[in-house]
Amino acid sequence: MAMPDFPSRRNIDWRVTMAGELPQARLMEPSGPTSELAAIASAALAEPSAATADQVLRRVVEVARSVIRLERTAVFLFDARHQAMVGTWGTDASGQTVDEHDIMYDFGDIDREVFRRAERGYAWTAYDDCPHITQEKGQNRIIGRGWVACTAIVGPSGPLGTLFNDSAISHEPLDEAKQARAAVLCSLVGRALEPCRAALFEADAAPAEPQHPLVRAATRLLVNDPTLSCAALAAELRVSTTTLARTFKRQAHTSIVDHRNELRLARFLGRVDARGGNLLEAALGAGFGSYAQFHRVFRARFGKAPREYLSERRLGATIPP
Repeated sequence: MAMPDFPSRRNIDWRVTMAGELPQARLMEPSGPTSELAAIASAALAEPSAATADQVLRRVVEVARSVIRLERTAVFLFDARHQAMVGTWGTDASGQTVDEHDIMYDFGDIDREVFRRAERGYAWTAYDDCPHITQEKGQNRIIGRGWVACTAIVGPSGPLGTLFNDSAISHEPLDEAKQARAAVLCSLVGRALEPCRAALFEADAAPAEPQHPLVRAATRLLVNDPTLSCAALAAELRVSTTTLARTFKRQAHTSIVDHRNELRLARFLGRVDARGGNLLEAALGAGFGSYAQFHRVFRARFGKAPREYLSERRLGATIPP
């Protein structure tokens, strides 16, 4: 389903809803991914279009609840041309997915702050004592107060939107491990949606360039087996390594190596989250060729060693000597 024309949206002034108040940000450290979500991003890479992007965004909202176990989630996209945040899919007061394509609000200080902090390496930002808002019959209703977490969705060319989540139903405290997994989901999706950026908001925008069959095939192969090297992929697809690498980079806006490493890191942290156990075994099982390779990629991605990172997250994994 393509996005509706921009003028059809309802413009919401959150300062009216919130009686003029703006919550204060509580800065958090960036965190890491979960493995079950990689296929979502690869689907968008394989078939870039506004319709595909919208399907992916609905799936993001639902997987963030069903897999990551966030309670209420919503994705708003950043329309730079109109300086607005526009709705896609969200969650109602009973925890069900709702269509929020008719909602928009002016891009404000909090949205700007979330994007600015994402640029500095803070993958998500939490706000305390915020109104929890639901949409009912075209109207906004405050159903309580509490924390709201905001995770920027950023593509290679800049911000695409924000994933919001709260616990308005259960009133459970914020869980940093869940926010960590949501952050990597948003990272994967941001890269995947980059080819659809122009088509997300403009009804008359030129359609996204059809994805090359090589890119579609490569992304699907990597989701199934992230151990594959570029040479192995090229051999499987019967093209030269150079042709595959250039085609992938041109259309996916990221290299095969970077995309594969994201998938491997997602699998690794998913395995550690689910099973605990030895990090070497988890790294090899995720597709890395050695612990040294894994350590190098992990540090480059998260800015710290696995031992330090996982110790902070108290995941209970054992560290190889």
